[in-house]
Amino acid sequence: MRPLRRSMVGFLNRAFHGDADTKFIEPLSLLLRKHSKPKSIRECKQIHAKLLISEAISEIYIANTVLSFYSKCGDFYNARLMFDQMPHKNVVTWTSTISALVHHGFYLQALNLFKEMLQSGAIPNQFTFSVVVRACIGTASLDLGLQVHSFIIRLGLEKDEFAGSSLVDMYFKIHRSLEDASGVFSGLFRRDSVLWNVMISGFSQIGDVSEVLQLIADMWVLDGFKPNDFTITSLLKCCSLLREVQQIHGLALKLGTDGDVVVGSALVDVYGKHGKMELSQKVLDSMELKDSFVWSSIISGYARNGNGDKAVSLFRDMCRQGLKPDQHAFSSTLRACAEIGVLETGVQVHSQMIKNGYHSDCFVASPLITLYSHCNEICEAHKLFRRIVDKDVVAWNSMILGYAQMGEESSCHCIKIFRELCRTPGLKPDGATLIVVLKSCRSHADLITGIQIHTMIKKSSLSCETLIGNAVINMYSKCGDVDDAYQAFIDIVHTDEISWSSVIGNYQHNGFELEALSLCKKMLAEGFCLTSFSLPLCIAACSELAAIDVGKQFHSFVFKLGFDGDVYVGSSVIDMYAKCGFMEESKKAFEEQEAPNTATFNALISGFAQHGNALQAIELFKQIEKMSLVPNQITFLAALSACGHAGLVEESLFFFDLMHNKYNIKPESEHYSCLVDVLGRAGRLEEAYQIIPNDGNVQAWRTLLSACRNYDNAEIARKSARKLMELDPSDHASYVLLSNLYSGEGKWEQAFELRQRMVEIGVKKDPGSSWLIFRDQVHEFLVGNFSHHDMMEILGELSILNKHINSTASWHVSVEC
Repeated sequence: MRPLRRSMVGFLNRAFHGDADTKFIEPLSLLLRKHSKPKSIRECKQIHAKLLISEAISEIYIANTVLSFYSKCGDFYNARLMFDQMPHKNVVTWTSTISALVHHGFYLQALNLFKEMLQSGAIPNQFTFSVVVRACIGTASLDLGLQVHSFIIRLGLEKDEFAGSSLVDMYFKIHRSLEDASGVFSGLFRRDSVLWNVMISGFSQIGDVSEVLQLIADMWVLDGFKPNDFTITSLLKCCSLLREVQQIHGLALKLGTDGDVVVGSALVDVYGKHGKMELSQKVLDSMELKDSFVWSSIISGYARNGNGDKAVSLFRDMCRQGLKPDQHAFSSTLRACAEIGVLETGVQVHSQMIKNGYHSDCFVASPLITLYSHCNEICEAHKLFRRIVDKDVVAWNSMILGYAQMGEESSCHCIKIFRELCRTPGLKPDGATLIVVLKSCRSHADLITGIQIHTMIKKSSLSCETLIGNAVINMYSKCGDVDDAYQAFIDIVHTDEISWSSVIGNYQHNGFELEALSLCKKMLAEGFCLTSFSLPLCIAACSELAAIDVGKQFHSFVFKLGFDGDVYVGSSVIDMYAKCGFMEESKKAFEEQEAPNTATFNALISGFAQHGNALQAIELFKQIEKMSLVPNQITFLAALSACGHAGLVEESLFFFDLMHNKYNIKPESEHYSCLVDVLGRAGRLEEAYQIIPNDGNVQAWRTLLSACRNYDNAEIARKSARKLMELDPSDHASYVLLSNLYSGEGKWEQAFELRQRMVEIGVKKDPGSSWLIFRDQVHEFLVGNFSHHDMMEILGELSILNKHINSTASWHVSVEC
């Protein structure tokens, strides 16, 4: 490069110190154009200075060359200074400067300069219009583009290939008008392969495969242009079927373009999007030359298709071959690390990011925030988030989602980041932001926050979106506000299967099984089908109601809709039969599962636990370990419950110890309750009392209080009752159990005082209830409630039955006498 610069400067010295006649001007212009490189800006300024001294700069084509030199180097200050000082400007002067501005993304400045050109009286040519239309595309200004098109027609350039190709591109990109683009294209005098490919690319972007194929055939037959690498990649973009991709792959093989790195990269990418990673790998292995894009495509494909280990391995191979990973390679690898939970590898990739200058890049940092959050390194995620210079909405959403996954008090952190985002100039929350913030509201304590977010949604243009509405339903449901969840469902303009699943789940999770089944019936009547989400919810509702007949109907839907291979649907069926008392049917449903997982085993172990068959439950637990499945918190809860119902104290202590020490599962309140229950049943009340302070949950204290009543242990009972009243003053169980204990001891005054206290503070005992299903309708009856619409007829029938029973009893007595 340096010898070329020296030769250029030497040529100028000879020209300017000799006779500067016109014979030097043309070679000088050619030399400047040939060596117009960014690294020679300093020499360009030297040349410019010597040209000014020699007055050779007055030659317009020399001035245009130097001006083009400045523009291409990105030195727009000197380019504009020179442009303004030029006494004479021709169409090349204007066009080259406008083109340079468009090339560097300064679309508005380019359009303003075009306006100056028209005001100066200069007439644009086809090349000027070509770059001006590109500026209109860059600013997405269709109105301005239409005005430029009318100007092109006025000057008679509408049939020119350069101006026409830009117009075709404009109508595709910012107007989405196939008719206008085709009209311009068909009116052109001459169409080269570039223009044909612009048309093909435009139709491929809207997914019109038939039109794309027709254009390729016309290009080949009418104008003799064979499909090139750009044609093949455009065709691949609009393929929705794997069969189509394979046919295009065959065409690429026939044309000999399969070895092209661009075509190969596109094939790797599209096979990955169709989930055919073996074909992606085959294409990759056949490529002699592999660039960063093809490596990024294969890594992204494996990460997208759930093979994070392979994605990480390929990233290492890419680095070993000396290729510099781009943003997409880093992003996909980090997503793979998050998926497989390998924090150490993610930290190594993070260090590579820093080395390659992507440490503050928003596109790469967002998945890294997700990785740290998934691995419970929320502080590191927050530090990384703060180091991003120019955060986009995706980065904010990643940080909010990280806090939303924390669990307790997550809504406070989410709201804090969310409010900061709302105050950030140039950014505003999108639908994904609102969904994530709503996801953090998961208890009654978060209801106020959820209502505030819902109010903001109502005021925005996002209130009509189905996804947002579904998130609102889930938020109210988790916060226990059943009525507002249903109202949110009503407010959705276009409900989908997820909307119905959400509102059915709202009622089922909050103990309104009757309403859940009623909504399911309404959903089917409106033409929506049961899904793998709504079906388990409805089956679970049948489980709680012990509605075996309705449950069997849902079981038939499992086979009709093809969900018999879904382990979670199968688990709900197993659980339903067990809770309805049909253990043989439950075992049969379990045996029908082709690939049972931990959830399937949990359902059957829980069934055995409910029916007091602890030995079979323990055998199933052993089977889980033999199959190398990992038991979870629910598995141990079911095993502890089974041991508790059978009074197996030592086995319960064994499972409790196994959960904590071998599987590193932290016991939750339900596990402590089961352990307290089995110790209480065995009369080991003091031992149970010592265990509870480690957890201090309401259910464990209630269980211990009940056990104290059975063993007449007034001392521990009083301690338990006081603790229970302290934790939950509105819970009636502590008052009733302690009152019954006092009554059993003959302490009537203390028992009466507790009952009186219940009345004073408004604590009420939940009334008993029963229900029956008749003609697809569930009829519920509460103690002391006579609101049923057929109550008079029911009472009449009961009276007749009572008289019949009494007369039968009297007849038996008389016979015995």
